[in-house]
Amino acid sequence: MASEEIGIDNEVMDPELASAIDTAEDLSGTVSNPAVDIDAVLEAESISDGDTAEGPNRYDFNRPHNISRAFEKNLQSVGENFAKTATIDFTNLMRSTVQVEFRGMRQTTFADYQNSMPNPTSAAVVALEPLKGVSLLNLDLNLCYVFLQKLMGGPLDAEGPMREFTEIERSIAANLVERFTELVRKAMAHLTDVKPKFVKLENNPGYLSGISEGESLIILRFPVAATPAEGPVELAIPMSAFGPVREIFDPQESIELRDDYELRDDRRRILNMVQTTQSQVVVELAEVPTSLEEILNLSEGDLISLSQSVQAPLKVKISGRPAWLGEAGRLGQKRAVKLIRQLNKE
Repeated sequence: MASEEIGIDNEVMDPELASAIDTAEDLSGTVSNPAVDIDAVLEAESISDGDTAEGPNRYDFNRPHNISRAFEKNLQSVGENFAKTATIDFTNLMRSTVQVEFRGMRQTTFADYQNSMPNPTSAAVVALEPLKGVSLLNLDLNLCYVFLQKLMGGPLDAEGPMREFTEIERSIAANLVERFTELVRKAMAHLTDVKPKFVKLENNPGYLSGISEGESLIILRFPVAATPAEGPVELAIPMSAFGPVREIFDPQESIELRDDYELRDDRRRILNMVQTTQSQVVVELAEVPTSLEEILNLSEGDLISLSQSVQAPLKVKISGRPAWLGEAGRLGQKRAVKLIRQLNKE
């Protein structure tokens, strides 16, 4: 026996080691020397167990990830435009280097995003018409305090106070948010004309409202480096907000699934239907306003005076709609109308 040749007794062999050897023998044949590469055998067994334990992929219906490539490309262009203009604008405002970058986007629900916010925070509710409803502009609180200190002329502190804004700070922060939303307007100008409007500013994320908990959000993330602090600025837009401008942000190319023969057959059917459709053609001699009493008193032999000249063209109506002007005449032994000018080409 192999165990006798190397001095290993099967009865005292570790059960886990014996099971690993049996598994390896099933995969690659009999193991002649169990003392060699025992670690490799155990590793092979763990990999095999991991493969069998793998189940179906989980799908979270709260995060459908239903963003098309065209939609993602347009949002990416908005993010890149915002980063460029914000870098220039805030560098001029702060009179020091401010670097804004675009780090992509992600999708989550409003409830999860709200729960992930620190308390206190600096989150503004804004409207971006023609986008529907409201969106969120979330500024890192420490970064926001650095901006406030710079604008108020105070000393810059890399670690700002973790507290809610005072009334003066809140007013300046609101102006700061409006400046950010103006940059959002410029970033979207190549797609649609946005009219941003500041709604409110909250330090407590629990007070944020206007978006349902299960609403799916598109979050554009912008890391901002402003000496001596760094932090993210995030623009969170509900998916439903793009409803009025969906065709602009997510243009869908129409795909024709029918072949040429089917298209020609459809045209033939439509043409045949149009040619065989009957319409009523009426030649209107004139219009005379009259009262109901005069109509009731009409009798055979009465003459009705018309205000229209004998040489004036007559109005030809097709299915009740004026279509042509014509001249009255005769064709053989029948009355006829000669069409002289078209009124409606539809």
